[in-house]
Amino acid sequence: MPDPHHTPALEQQRDRIRSQLASIGDLRPGPLREKFMRCGKPTCRCQHEQDPGHGPYFVLDCQTGGRKTTRSIPADRVAETRAQVEECQRLRRLTSELIEVSEQLCDTRLAEDKTATGKKNSRQRVRRRHPS
Repeated sequence: MPDPHHTPALEQQRDRIRSQLASIGDLRPGPLREKFMRCGKPTCRCQHEQDPGHGPYFVLDCQTGGRKTTRSIPADRVAETRAQVEECQRLRRLTSELIEVSEQLCDTRLAEDKTATGKKNSRQRVRRRHPS
């Protein structure tokens, strides 16, 4: 059973999460990957087994309209894109925390209401009629 004296602490935690959500920056979902490619020229250095290939090229995997898409990211925008991906992960983490704290807060308030009214169970018993 939730501790009724815990309500102010949960409210403070909820407000802290809300303020962090307000500071969220630009978002990009999906992982950012480095990609190396081999060209089709038989005499190119990338055809050697030890060579990783041409690159690195940076691509962002994401879902668009229910389909997986891959977007190329220019090398000069990689740091910015990494920060946007991290912000998206931060948003997801904070949202999960907010839901968890809010649920605890709701349960605590419900327990407080039950102790204030003196009722152990707020459900009423319903008698069903059986068709004769």
